[in-house]
Amino acid sequence: MTTRMPTPLPIRDRPVRLMIVGLGQVSELVVTTYVGREDVEIVGLCDRDPARVQRWAEVFPKARTTADLDEMLTWEADVVDVLVPTPAHGTVATKVLTAGFHVQLQKPIARSLEETDEILAAAAASGAQLRILEDYLFFPPIVKLKEVVDSGEIGRPVGVHMKLVGTGAGGWDVPMSTWQWQFEQTKDGRGMLVFDHGWHQLAVARWLFGPVTKIFAWTSLTEIVPGIALDAPSTLVWEHENGVRAVLEILLAPETYFRSDWYTGDERIEVTGTKGYVRCNRISAFGVQEPSVEVYHDGEIRAFHALDDLLPAGFVGSTEHGLAFFRGEVDEPVLSGAASREVLVMLMAALESAQIGRPIELSGG
Repeated sequence: MTTRMPTPLPIRDRPVRLMIVGLGQVSELVVTTYVGREDVEIVGLCDRDPARVQRWAEVFPKARTTADLDEMLTWEADVVDVLVPTPAHGTVATKVLTAGFHVQLQKPIARSLEETDEILAAAAASGAQLRILEDYLFFPPIVKLKEVVDSGEIGRPVGVHMKLVGTGAGGWDVPMSTWQWQFEQTKDGRGMLVFDHGWHQLAVARWLFGPVTKIFAWTSLTEIVPGIALDAPSTLVWEHENGVRAVLEILLAPETYFRSDWYTGDERIEVTGTKGYVRCNRISAFGVQEPSVEVYHDGEIRAFHALDDLLPAGFVGSTEHGLAFFRGEVDEPVLSGAASREVLVMLMAALESAQIGRPIELSGG
């Protein structure tokens, strides 16, 4: 494999040339956002599963295909989307960055701070840009929630309550190969709900309110079938540097149906301020058909009925931002590598807290 210089940014005179490694379940949400766009060209597809490669080769017939990452890294491109399972993030992202490609890496950045630092070091050494894909920060109802908070309409924020209920019915069919690595991670304390999904909520909290100074987690495991467990019920509590206190409640409701074309679950985010509150009523699933965002202030409720509140909207917004960054239209990628490391520090501190049974103090996140 030959090391190359990363493509100079911005790219303004032609489409961004993009390759993708890892074509599993999440590709159905990420890769779909490139279809029909004139400002991006998919030039390479890589996965060990021939059926996955064929599925996307039919969509992007001009793209070269391979099962060998080293082969793909000899091809010409500007950016590589790394969508492999989290346990492979450290190895794959580091290799791609070292080879001289800008990288968009699916969240969470890595399984450990050690792997994260290796990824960041590879980006710094090669001069390549690193962006972590976090769709919740581009999901229109959550964007609207932040706009309301920032506007001052509900006064000074004092607390946030986040709710995640893993419902057992509804949603798309996910192959066991996709679940398997998640179940394996659960065995070493990185469960699907607290670690993989909790990343979303902690990323949103940091985005809304900045660094965290203290975090505590109380986690449990529930066996759903013999030998397979989910990390719920679990509760995370933390405090931001600005004094905002937060709670993330994670529960299982295995006999509950929540309609969804994608992941199912009852998710809510509610920010309380000194003058009222703003609440996002759903994210991954359709849930109860109420407005996706509601604001209470001065005895009145203002509701938003027309926001694009389907899960793929966050991925579309993320793609818009990423391409704008590579074109030089925005200065910083969201999420940056440094910001993603802060989120992982929070998450790993929560897991440590659950093990030792007391809060963990953080130094400004």
